[in-house]
Amino acid sequence: MRETTKLAYLSEVKNIHVCLVAISLGTGGAQRVVAAHSQMLSALGYQVTIAILRDPVDYAYSGELLHLGGKNPDQNGQNKVNPKLKEARGLATKPWQRLWRLYRYIKRHRPDVIIDHRSRTSILKEWVYRKLIYGKTRVIYVCHSAYAPIYLTDHPKWFGRMTINHSAHVGVSRYITQALMPKYGLSNRSYIPNFVSNQWLDEVKMQTAIQSPYLLWFGRLDESVKDVGLLLEAFDQSVARTKGYKLIILGSGPDALALQNKAKDRRIEHSVEFLSFDPNPQDLIRGAKCVCLTSYYEGFPMALLEALSLGTPVISLDILSGPDELVEDRVNGLLVRERNSRIFGEAIDTLCLDESFYTRVKSMAQTSVAGYGADKVSQKWRELIEQDYDHN
Repeated sequence: MRETTKLAYLSEVKNIHVCLVAISLGTGGAQRVVAAHSQMLSALGYQVTIAILRDPVDYAYSGELLHLGGKNPDQNGQNKVNPKLKEARGLATKPWQRLWRLYRYIKRHRPDVIIDHRSRTSILKEWVYRKLIYGKTRVIYVCHSAYAPIYLTDHPKWFGRMTINHSAHVGVSRYITQALMPKYGLSNRSYIPNFVSNQWLDEVKMQTAIQSPYLLWFGRLDESVKDVGLLLEAFDQSVARTKGYKLIILGSGPDALALQNKAKDRRIEHSVEFLSFDPNPQDLIRGAKCVCLTSYYEGFPMALLEALSLGTPVISLDILSGPDELVEDRVNGLLVRERNSRIFGEAIDTLCLDESFYTRVKSMAQTSVAGYGADKVSQKWRELIEQDYDHN
């Protein structure tokens, strides 16, 4: 019997019910992680429920979906909703209605463990969640960002004190777990990185329609975090652009139009192509010369992990946190130490125009992230979920 099968059997015998709580199942890397997390936990034999506060639902998931903001979608029949989940029916127009539905669900179905993937910006709101909605249910809080106010609230130390009992914390990068969380007194910490799902790797390969060689950026177009404008400036200054390379920007978000206008202002709009969000961008990633990342901060950037897992080298600013855990400079890509468009443009030219160097880093890309597969990471999640578990 394979080890994964044994683990799934033992989990089924214990009949552990895990409830994932998230904002949505679409548009961003953290949301893709939640969907993949549901598939991983289901494969381990747990009973899985995903409670989301709102649309969209772009990513394939496993388990039951509790859509707190409206009618549950069935994803073309692939994920049928349990008719017993009456809490999910109807339209919840007010935030308190969604919280009430979540409260009723937890009261009625009593999950053994809640894994909270939401962004958490308000200490008052988190007090409501921890004390009133979750009650004494064990909660594992996942922190997806190195910027504390997004996941550790506007009062991180208060959040640390509030989550001492019936709680655990998971950091998706070593920096988050070993530096950020201790700074604010968060106890019961575990480092469990993000991972690439088997479904991500098994996506059928198809040839892209883009004929020119191209660099790729993908994610949510939010300049307060992503700084895609720096990438446009760097690409404009690169020699690669004059050699026929294109820059593909894949994603949606509040700053899409502003970035398109910036490309026009720099007169590079013919070399830059903006594509709408695609929940399955594997073919575009495989066809790219490299994937670029210029964010101000991250947690454990899925764009880099997903690119490397498909054999595509990366160029990333060396930011907090995650890139230095995934990218070994000049081995599987390039780490740019300074937020400077000229220097980043030079990195683009190094990777795109030096063929011997490119061949070497590309050959190392996929093997460099072999430790971030679902099978390896699932063991850590199983140990944390079943820690001190005694099912009656």
